[in-house]
Amino acid sequence: AAAGPERPQVVSHVQQALSYTVFDCKWVPRSARLLCLGSAARGTGLVQLYELHGARLELLREIEKPKPIKCGTFGATSLQQRYLATGDFDGNLNIWNLEAPEIPVYSVKGHKEIINSIDGVGGLGIGEGAPEIVTGSRDGTVKVWDPRQNDTPVANMEPVQGESKRDCWTVAFGNAYNQEERVVCAGYDNGDIKLFDLKTMSLRWETNIKNGVCSVEFDRKDINMNKLVATSLEGKFHVFDMRTQHPTKGFASVSEK
Repeated sequence: AAAGPERPQVVSHVQQALSYTVFDCKWVPRSARLLCLGSAARGTGLVQLYELHGARLELLREIEKPKPIKCGTFGATSLQQRYLATGDFDGNLNIWNLEAPEIPVYSVKGHKEIINSIDGVGGLGIGEGAPEIVTGSRDGTVKVWDPRQNDTPVANMEPVQGESKRDCWTVAFGNAYNQEERVVCAGYDNGDIKLFDLKTMSLRWETNIKNGVCSVEFDRKDINMNKLVATSLEGKFHVFDMRTQHPTKGFASVSEK
């Protein structure tokens, strides 16, 4: 009898013990360096920059900030700049030059509560259009920022009057294949997934996967919407075919536990 498919294995290449809570980890684009973002035991924020040397990680620098840092992205700036955008527990959106991280190059009090998730598009050659950043927060809002404009978001998606606010856990840009088109997908703690069209500034589609949405991601940000994957608390992932939208049934999908 033919053997069944082999179970995929995760092979550990390097291990590093850390003395703080890590909330996000990001490769520095086009380098052998990575960043760990999190919260120190005394309630401050930490950014650690590591470099990969063969089978070990070398700590290059550690940056401490007043508030714990929940999430980060390099996706909103060019490869030449490689600025890091972060969201913290106090609702602040900051952009840092890691070469001179003492004060942010851009800072805004973006949300009333913790910023859970952040994504960037238009930087690093991953999407057309402005170098925008999207943030999703426990306060129930999803906001799109252009760092070239001070203090006010270019788009604000919030619950309509009378609708209860849900904790937004995850956000992602997609469909950024030209200067005009762009969508933001957001996932919430009650299983809601909402797709906002930034061209028409309207809700394009919504569904519910019955369990808290841990992550949403498009297969690529810089092409016509093709596939969207959403993962949930119960260990399921749902893959949506975003190429054709049915007027009443929305997008076709498959799910697997």
